[in-house]
Amino acid sequence: MPASFSEVARWQAAPLGAAGDGLKTDVTALEKSRDAVEAQAVPDSWNGLARFVAELRRDGLVSQLTDHIEGKTKVQKAMYDAETQVRVIEGLVADVQGQAAAQELAIGSDGTVTDVKTPPTFENRYEAEEWSRSRTSQAQAIADDITTILAKAAAADMTIANSIPSGTVQDIDEYGTADPAVAERWAELTDAERRAIIEQQIRELADEYGIDMPTIDWRPESWSSNGMWSEDSGTVSLNEGLLDDPRLLHTVAHEMRHARQNEAIDDEGAFHWPWQDDPFAEHEEDGITEEQVHEWEDNFDDYQSTSNPGVSYEDYFTQPVEDDARDSGREYLDGLTTAELDRLLEESR
Repeated sequence: MPASFSEVARWQAAPLGAAGDGLKTDVTALEKSRDAVEAQAVPDSWNGLARFVAELRRDGLVSQLTDHIEGKTKVQKAMYDAETQVRVIEGLVADVQGQAAAQELAIGSDGTVTDVKTPPTFENRYEAEEWSRSRTSQAQAIADDITTILAKAAAADMTIANSIPSGTVQDIDEYGTADPAVAERWAELTDAERRAIIEQQIRELADEYGIDMPTIDWRPESWSSNGMWSEDSGTVSLNEGLLDDPRLLHTVAHEMRHARQNEAIDDEGAFHWPWQDDPFAEHEEDGITEEQVHEWEDNFDDYQSTSNPGVSYEDYFTQPVEDDARDSGREYLDGLTTAELDRLLEESR
């Protein structure tokens, strides 16, 4: 979930720079070790099979060290980039808090702005209305500044998340991460705009998959799931409490992939006249094989839901249909651009 304003207000840039310096020291030491292994691991006096095997092992170790160095270097750069971003955020937070205090406006932990100034006595209602408009305008200006701060914070978060090497954090490997610019743009949008983008995303995926436009069911924040596809009703359900998190776009692509899986199952082996196109051909063109479809069908027939007694999260998580849907969600989120977000928003109007 994105950081709240109260959390962002406590952010400090200096520790990020210190972390970057520490990684830089580690990288330098690792580079020296790698170079030493490459130069000295195989004695000149060795020859024949022993030398061949030793060189293979040396080259493998050098390759592993190089990958590790590249990973650490990427994170190091991200720490320095995030340090710069957070330093800007620190200044913006100080400015907005100072302005709010001077104008007697209170900022809540979630970034909401409340007028705490005692209204003066007015000669007539016109003065009162003008004063109210002025106060509302001041509060909105502060709220807009807070939106900008939270958008920059989302970008800083994703700057670090996108630098984490594969195989380090399962959550990132499985679900992907939004580009920092996408995270920033998403944070700038209203909930109504986010809903519009998601509904357009669903509309276009449904068209691409050759299925009817699903019913979209927005569930309350208290709902225990991120999303769900119902084949029986043709409904995609989504948790509206996650609208501020761009990972919801992964959830949409994930659930719509379940729709595609079911469509492929229906089309595989479906009757068609000799002069008609095989309905499964479009799935094959997209890389879906008959073997996959049979595996999906067997999985859906014995679907492991954590709502059933004795079913663990691991049982649910490792199912073929879930693994495939996570791949689709991750690819969608990883490949998303701000231009595509804006296009979806424009197409939704």
